[in-house]
Parts: sequence; structure tokens; C-alpha cells
Amino acid sequence: MRRILCTSLILWMLISGRSLAQVSRPLQEFKDYLQVGLPVGFDSTLTYISYLRGGNLHYLQPLYQLLGQERKFRRILKNGAYNEEMSLALSFLGDYESAMFYKQPASDQGPDEVARRQVGKLMDGMKDIQHLEARRYISFVAREYRVIMINEAHDQPMHRAFTLSLLEDLYKRGYRYLAMEMLNNFSGNSLDTLNARTGHFCAEPVAGELIRRALELGYSLVSYEDTLAQEHSATQRDSIQAAHIYAVLLRDSSAKILVHAGYGHIAERNLDSGYIPMGMAFKKMSGIDPLTIDQTDMSECSDFAYGRFFYDAYLQKFPILTPSIALAGDNPINPTHNDIYDLAVIHPRTLYRDGRPTWLTLGGRRQPFYVKPPSPQTFLVQAYYQFESFHLRPGQAIPADQTYVATATGSYLLYLRRGNYILIFRDKSYRVLKTQHVEVN
Repeated sequence: MRRILCTSLILWMLISGRSLAQVSRPLQEFKDYLQVGLPVGFDSTLTYISYLRGGNLHYLQPLYQLLGQERKFRRILKNGAYNEEMSLALSFLGDYESAMFYKQPASDQGPDEVARRQVGKLMDGMKDIQHLEARRYISFVAREYRVIMINEAHDQPMHRAFTLSLLEDLYKRGYRYLAMEMLNNFSGNSLDTLNARTGHFCAEPVAGELIRRALELGYSLVSYEDTLAQEHSATQRDSIQAAHIYAVLLRDSSAKILVHAGYGHIAERNLDSGYIPMGMAFKKMSGIDPLTIDQTDMSECSDFAYGRFFYDAYLQKFPILTPSIALAGDNPINPTHNDIYDLAVIHPRTLYRDGRPTWLTLGGRRQPFYVKPPSPQTFLVQAYYQFESFHLRPGQAIPADQTYVATATGSYLLYLRRGNYILIFRDKSYRVLKTQHVEVN
């Protein structure tokens, strides 16, 4: 059923005239800049994508590699993986629209008249469906579970923003542990303070805000990744992940855990023959049925095959404005008929303000804050919490927000909480042009 559905939908959407996301102007200008020559100090011999230079975070380094050495890395990574790495790097830098462009390349194919009619019938058949706010619904059913597992697409910080929105309600329900696949599970990690040693994906600003909020509320962070993942099969890796999560319950008989993982790891049954995902492995070894929540199917640039086209058709019929759960009668349903998860969060389309997603307010926790650049050479603007900067050396702190997307008037829009910040203005070579202390009221 799902294969037929997906094939039909991809065909229909091309007839529908749906427009794809675009690469931002500053990104195109940056690519042109790199064609002239790579910045001084760039290591052109690397054959892997690196976000570090000299042990310090360097957020433009991946673009130096992927854009400045595009032919080399397309050959190494192949086109699909190249686009994934571009999407990731751009999501770290706050250029969400360009990240989504690389996530849904313009090579998607489709449709014919038969497929369009099939999709129309599928949409017409969806009747008596209600939508409830996902945060409230999950908070309500959470009392019945000891373990909640929710997933993300690594290049869509919107998913982390939604998980952040759950933290306070779940804490009130007794959840005290936040287990995250992205946390560094090697010795020398940092799980009580956010910094460059907390985990690779934790250096993305929204992930940083998720971790900060969890620590503020009193959650204990749990790193559960398999440290030998590269040597193990997918099933071995997921079984080790499950065992690490289960160990928390064995140590603390009253523990309630929120698990934040990537993609299909939280699935409760086999995705394909021979592979046992972490959620299924956990259920078998613990005897505990987790509440599993998918965010990747029903988001823009959906991660199941051709799912982005189904998503657009669904939102045309049901123009939701907040992350929602679909119900038929009193029962939650997944509109894609995917039964490997308990719930599916349906995300609305992203709205933009001056090139930045409005969900970066994080449910009203942050406010828009415009910054004027001190120099025409300004390219990247980063906002760091002042209290974190006092305790960490440069290159080890995680920005609260950052962007190179300028407004029509040349200013930069950041989303920040009330508090004191250090702004760092950088040029295209990552050289610091100026630092500035600001207070957001």
C-alpha cells in the first residue's frame, strides 16, 4: 500500500506545480567567493568533512570543503551523501531554506494524469479527521509510559525545537532523564555543561538550546551511542544503544526517560529483513513498551520515499498551523499508514521572517533581535551567551544562534532569549572583525 501511495504522490506533485526551496543569495555569493581561492590556513588534503580546526569549532570549514572543493567531495561522497552533508552544514549555520533545498534536490521526478487522479482519491478518502496540538496530546498520554522515544532528521533543527517544547510538561510528569543519540559517549565528554565536547550535533544552535533547557529544568543527560558503531552491524549498534538506555532503568527503578534519536532507530518493528532497530531491541530486552513518536514522515522534505509529496498534498487538504496529531474518532493515526511508530507529529510548513524560520522563537522563549553589521566585510554573525563565554575558551562554546542570511536592509536577524550576549562578527575567511556585548530585554 505504502509503495503504491508513494509512487502515485511523487507523480502528482510535479503536475501540481509545487515550487522547491531555493539557495539563499549569500550562499551563492559565498560559493562564488570560494571559486576565487580558499582561505589561508585551509587544509585541502582532508578527505572527510570537518567542523573543527585546531580542536576548535569552525562553522564555515564544511562549506570551504563542500563548495570550495565540490568536485573532490562529490567524487568521494557521491551526490546523495554530498547533498546530505550540505544540508547538515547549512542547518548548523542557520540557513534553513538552503538546507531544505539540498535535502530535496530538483531532480525529483513525476507525474502522469493517472497518478494525479489516484492521489485525489486518497485525499478525498480522508474524512472525519481531527487534529490536536501535538505537545498537549503527548503530555496527556505520557503519564501512561516510562519511556518516550522521539526521532529527528539530523538536518532539520525544527524537530529539536519540538522536542524542546515537550521538556517542561514531561518533567512535571516525572521524566528526569534525557537520553540523546547525539551525545558524546567517549571518555572526556561533557554532559553537565554544554560545550564542544558534548557531542557533534550538539554544536548546532537549536540542539544547544534543547540541551541547555534540559539542564536548566533538572534533567540528567544520558549518552547511549555505541562507541564502536563503525565496527558493528546496524543491528549490533542499535542493540548496544538499547542496552545503554535500559541500564538507566536498572539503576533507577523509578526512572522515566525521554529518548531523542535519529530517524528509524526508534522503530518498534523491523524496517527491513535482518535489521532490528533500537526501539524494537529495547522493547524485547526490557519488556517495556515505549511510546514512539515520529517527526520525519510528516515534515517538509519528509524522509520516507517520496514522502515530501504526500506531505504537501496533506497540508493542502488540512492546513494546520501548529505541530499536530491526527485522530480518527478518538484514535491517533499516521496519515502515511506507517505502523512502526505509535504517533506521528505533523509539522506545519515553515514560515520565514527575513530569511529565518519563525519556529526559532522556540514557542515564544526567544524573540527576534536585529543586528547591524560593523563592516561591509561582515558575513557571519554569532551570538554567544556571555556567562558561557566567561568559562570557555574561544571555539569551545556553542552559539545561541547564528546566521549569514542578511535582511534587505543589510541587518541580521537572530532569535535570542532575554539576557546578555557576546556577538562575534566574522568575514568569509572566519576572521573576527569585531566583538560586541549586547543585552536582549
